[in-house]
Amino acid sequence: MKLFYTLALLINISYAQETIQVDIVPQQRLAGDPYLGGAQEDFVEKQKALIEDKQLSLWGVGLFSGTDLFSKAIKAVTMSKTSHVGLILTDQDGIKYSYESTGSAGDVLRGIPPQVQIHLWDDVVLNYSGGIDQREFTFTEPERNDPSVISPYVFNRIGMPYEKNIFDLVSAVTRGNTEGTPDSVFCSEETARFLMNLNYLSPDRIADNYLPRDFTSKEYVPLVGCLLGKQTTVKKGKSSCCVIM
Repeated sequence: MKLFYTLALLINISYAQETIQVDIVPQQRLAGDPYLGGAQEDFVEKQKALIEDKQLSLWGVGLFSGTDLFSKAIKAVTMSKTSHVGLILTDQDGIKYSYESTGSAGDVLRGIPPQVQIHLWDDVVLNYSGGIDQREFTFTEPERNDPSVISPYVFNRIGMPYEKNIFDLVSAVTRGNTEGTPDSVFCSEETARFLMNLNYLSPDRIADNYLPRDFTSKEYVPLVGCLLGKQTTVKKGKSSCCVIM
């Protein structure tokens, strides 16, 4: 019965916001992030400008534990402390980036829907109100961690819509999705799709059937040519009971 009410809450929040959002980004990030524009086209353009001429490679995964109602519902449905996952990339100068499918209520109000996006990792850590863990990759086949493949992939994926069908997320709990939806992606789906594109993740399970918890140290991920290291805490979360509707 508790699961039923949690699912109902998850669906109601989704419809109330008219779009899925995993994390509520603090208002100070909206005001201070120079790569957030006032409209969708401007946002995507500035996102791409952030990584223009950057040689991006894969570093690890970021695991987020949100404090808003939607994140809590995801954690309840997936029976995990992790509500969101993204990839950590690094450029030729060692600067880290957070690559993720996510959104915020503030962005939606400004005409920027949840989507695949990229930000400086340090900015994400500084401004995220929840808890953050990370896991670093070790590569036994490092040749596929190729900036000439990764950089254009990321560049072309920025702006891809976040998955709006909440039932696809619910189906992923039981690995029940039978067809992929490449035109819109959940956070864990995009993470899995990225790794499959580099042949670092077995394609035996479709990307749509991955959950944020699957990339934690408590789960098995069928990686190929690489390993995920120990899960370490980057930031402890703050408690919150509100979500912007």
